[in-house]
Amino acid sequence: MEGCELQEDCSFFQKAEDMGEKTDAGAFFAIYCKGPKEGDCAIKDLADELGWDAVPDNMMPNGNPIPGTGGDEGWPDEVKRAVGP
Repeated sequence: MEGCELQEDCSFFQKAEDMGEKTDAGAFFAIYCKGPKEGDCAIKDLADELGWDAVPDNMMPNGNPIPGTGGDEGWPDEVKRAVGP
């Protein structure tokens, strides 16, 4: 399968892979995980900085929460600081 080299570790990749591109997560999957913005992934950056355990299960590659998943309220402050406003 083509796409991000971190796909086996990334919960977003696993969840979004089967979503259609008409969903927000599916569109981000097409752009970031298998497309031109693969190198701009906030999930990769966060995993490099804080480790995979720090990456929230509901984070999209742009650093925002997947819509409909409760937002970033449960994210640790260090994660919020790392991905920025």
